[in-house]
Amino acid sequence: MRFYTVSEVAKILRVRKSYVYELVHQKRLRALRLSERCIRIPEEALREFVEQEAGRTGAN
Repeated sequence: MRFYTVSEVAKILRVRKSYVYELVHQKRLRALRLSERCIRIPEEALREFVEQEAGRTGAN
């Protein structure tokens, strides 16, 4: 199982890190909080988020 940092996810999605933190806070993107300042996003959670958002916008 692969895990990404917030910075890596931001780079993949081409968004700001603050937006990734917002997605995690809103529980739209599942993440593991390893400590107060350490968050990891499972690859599967990122895939689910992208599929969900593509479905919401009608993009394929």
